Amino acid sequence: MNLQSAIEEFLIDQQVRGNSPKTVQNYTQTLGRFTAFSGNIPTCEITHALCKRYSLHLRSSGVSSSTMQTYIRSLRTFLTWCYHEGYNAEDIPQKFRIPKAQRKTIDPLTDDEIKRLFACFNLRTLTGARNYAIAALMLDSGLRLNEVITLELGNLHIAEGYAIVNGKGNKQRIVPLGLNTKRALIRYLGRVPSIEHKTPLFVKGTLYPINYETIKQVFRKLKTKADIPRLHAHLLRHSFATRYLQHGGDIYSLQQILGHTGLEMVKRYVHLLPQQTISSFPKFSPLDNLMRK
Repeated sequence: MNLQSAIEEFLIDQQVRGNSPKTVQNYTQTLGRFTAFSGNIPTCEITHALCKRYSLHLRSSGVSSSTMQTYIRSLRTFLTWCYHEGYNAEDIPQKFRIPKAQRKTIDPLTDDEIKRLFACFNLRTLTGARNYAIAALMLDSGLRLNEVITLELGNLHIAEGYAIVNGKGNKQRIVPLGLNTKRALIRYLGRVPSIEHKTPLFVKGTLYPINYETIKQVFRKLKTKADIPRLHAHLLRHSFATRYLQHGGDIYSLQQILGHTGLEMVKRYVHLLPQQTISSFPKFSPLDNLMRK
């Protein structure tokens, strides 16, 4: 079987497994780049040496280390599938490892920046109320961009203080709602016309569901209006995680709220709290506690 046909079959298999359209779209893009590099060769001709050359090609093309990881991770998943389907005799991912990525320092929003951000919305308009509610959900509940887009009215339980969101891998989880977020959602629902129970909560124009570009465009404007050059939608999720720990939350409950399967991704937020660690150390110092006694 040639590479292009195998990829098409792989994408169908991903849809059958229940992966989200976004995941399938990402596989289409990343595997398309590998096809552009290798040509539409038979899958049996894909070797470990070819994959290493592709890795070097990505590095020399100037993509970031994290983007390079994404491309290689997708290729490894595809090649594992090819091996199990019998399209390639060699289990290439056993030898073809994911390259290390440079870990970027996360610079969460400051108190002043958050105030400037939320002062940008005109709450008298439907669009302003909608955008305020979206920003509140991302900053106060840690939602991903896709989780905001796919959130349905029927999964919103404002009185009870939680929402059910569809996370990565089509896995649902419960996310708590703060008081200000609940007020923002009530304000938005009071302005938007009737929405069906099983349709996306956030709409635009004549009640069309918003998409990725809608939110990205909102944050491009907010970046300038709030004078926060590094602002992007996902920074609100990072800021939520950091502040959750600052205010006494533990990494295990944070893991559940963020929807991570392991603690590795959550632990990086702990490293953002050196000042708090220093200031609170006297309270936990073994020697200081002993001397006080």
